[in-house]
Amino acid sequence: MTQNIDTVVIGGGHAGLCMSYVLQQEGREHIVLEKARPLEQWRSARWDSFMLNTPLAYSRLIGQQDGLPGEKMSIPLAKSVGLWDAHINACEFPIREQTEVVSVEQSADGDLIVEVKSGDGGASEYKARNVVAAPGNYQVARIPSYASNLKPEIQQLRVGTYTNPDAVADGAILVVGGGQTGMQIGEELLQAGRRVFIATSKVKGSPRSYRGEDVFFWMDRIGLLTMPPEALPDPDMKYDRVPLVGNDHPISHHSLARMGATFLGRLNGISSDGASATFNDKLQEYIAFAQEGYGFLASLVEDWIAKRGNAIDYPPPTPEPEWEPHQPLLDYVAPVNLDLDENDVRSVLWCTGWGADLTWLKMPAARDELGPHGRPESCDTQVPGFFWLGFHWLRFLNSANVAGFHHDAPYIASRLR
Repeated sequence: MTQNIDTVVIGGGHAGLCMSYVLQQEGREHIVLEKARPLEQWRSARWDSFMLNTPLAYSRLIGQQDGLPGEKMSIPLAKSVGLWDAHINACEFPIREQTEVVSVEQSADGDLIVEVKSGDGGASEYKARNVVAAPGNYQVARIPSYASNLKPEIQQLRVGTYTNPDAVADGAILVVGGGQTGMQIGEELLQAGRRVFIATSKVKGSPRSYRGEDVFFWMDRIGLLTMPPEALPDPDMKYDRVPLVGNDHPISHHSLARMGATFLGRLNGISSDGASATFNDKLQEYIAFAQEGYGFLASLVEDWIAKRGNAIDYPPPTPEPEWEPHQPLLDYVAPVNLDLDENDVRSVLWCTGWGADLTWLKMPAARDELGPHGRPESCDTQVPGFFWLGFHWLRFLNSANVAGFHHDAPYIASRLR
């Protein structure tokens, strides 16, 4: 069965739902294709204690009315999903669940052919004037190939399968990944009294709050969230990882080291016999890089205030204790080899990131435009009527956050055929 339709939206995550809301407001015929349930990653691929890193003001769907203050944070994930579901139900978005997109191709007459796989007996193909692809950048967990070298008796978990400390095998834990996910879960394991090794990486630090306000409000106020890629002093900054920050409080190498974490450099590999792990020797470089990023963001805020001469309008800056240097950590020389048995490592938790699944994209013109990491780098493409939504730096810094979809979705709507 082939159904002719004006616009197909691929993905029922935040981005796809925001796009659907805009199209509804414009009265444009469309359908949202979702391979599982709306917001599936938030429902099934987060750990039990997970909370959003952003205040409510920056995590609402377009049009969401919940009566809560925008500054509110520390909302449990179940409560956040409940707020989103209430909005989804009120809007009655045209979502077709359990429908996987198999391919998107361009027909001879210029229309876009979307082939789907579903068991509901609905259309197996859509012929559309427009396709907005919002599949999300968190579909495929990135696990290094050498993970297979680990011995069978060592438990392996990843983001999406880790739930809480009680589900982790007894013994020491090697957390692989020095981004905010690895650090947040590492902190949770330490709070549970576990012995934790953390293999780090090069990630900038960030204040959680500054001069009495959450850092997101400051990033918005000084124009960082709406900074376009061409304004970056270094184009490679587009590929920086999300800065280190706790969900409702500051977090750093220093705060975790004070809790008892043992930090290591970046994991280079697992020996073929699974007995040991090797790391680079750049731990101190990574710690310094995180501290520099923290200080740089604070300096941007201070420069903004200085230019306006209104420092009196804000509380004075107060150092966050979590970022106070922990001298034993700064003096520490991390080993480049770790014997897993000797250190009683009985589980490895992979916090090594996610990637997008774009195997359905069958249009060479659109594939050729993907960036060096296989991600889209603009809302627009060379293919008439085909657009991207929900990825980092499509139009500005905030393009991958819910609040950014409020700007990118209307932009795309204005350019649809």
